[in-house]
Amino acid sequence: MAERIQDTKRDYDGANEQSVKGGRDTQAERTLVIGDMHCKEEPILERVDAAIEQLGCGRIVFCGDYVDEWHSNLLTMRDALDALRTWVLKRRADGLTVDLVTGNHDMQYRLRETGPGTHAPLFDEVAHLLDELNVRAATTVGNTLVTHAGVTRSWATDCLDLAEGTDAQTIARQLNSLLDHGQKISLRMLAMAGAGRGGYELPGPLWADRSELAHDPLPGLDQIVGHTPVESIDLWNIPAEDGVRTGARLVFCDTFSLKSNLSPIGDGSMLLVEGTGVRAVTDEELGLTPWPATIWDWMTIHVLPFLG
Repeated sequence: MAERIQDTKRDYDGANEQSVKGGRDTQAERTLVIGDMHCKEEPILERVDAAIEQLGCGRIVFCGDYVDEWHSNLLTMRDALDALRTWVLKRRADGLTVDLVTGNHDMQYRLRETGPGTHAPLFDEVAHLLDELNVRAATTVGNTLVTHAGVTRSWATDCLDLAEGTDAQTIARQLNSLLDHGQKISLRMLAMAGAGRGGYELPGPLWADRSELAHDPLPGLDQIVGHTPVESIDLWNIPAEDGVRTGARLVFCDTFSLKSNLSPIGDGSMLLVEGTGVRAVTDEELGLTPWPATIWDWMTIHVLPFLG
């Protein structure tokens, strides 16, 4: 049975911070991982800036879904995409490492197919921006895989060559090869959706629900994902088949998402990875206005006046 670390503020604090498998990232490099943004780039990136300044982060990783907020329109979409493009290009020019992975909403624009909330007139604009910013299917932080929704064992067994290895770097390379192939058959493999998200296929790395990933993770692979909204940074320890050891750790980071009535689901916390340790970065730590109040103030100016 998966063990969920429920009290994130306690369990990620100081000496009690949880660990994931280390790799190329050193103790000196702090990586900040950001969950789904969904057209809220402006207020979220302000928080990322505060974390970079106060925590000395050398790398930023975004978990996907940059588009398609509830009640968004072409204007709010273009504003959000402009904000993302400007921020990423400037930060990269300043020497910061910025990596982005593709979300299920983003993939619809590559496929030129409508999905939940897709703005079809922006197919070409969004697809071009994803290419310009080199948005990938996967990346790694140390030996931990970062995708939008996570790699399940059933999907990986059917769609990847596990004989090549199940380490994070090998899995990321294979996922990115599917994206780079560019044909719809390969892109649709990444975008397969299981029953947990209303689909009829195996739960793939852009659509797997948290329940599907926790029930059937690829053994031995630590993963960081967004996609499923959570109240705060959420860590699950998945036992190995012997039931004694930890087989994998899953970290869920989608803390910025909103309900259809535009009320916040999560607290806006972000994930800090330093060496083998991970912990939540909160508004309180950064001295920021709490996320629920921040997003409400932002929406009263940028969203609510334009609702019919």
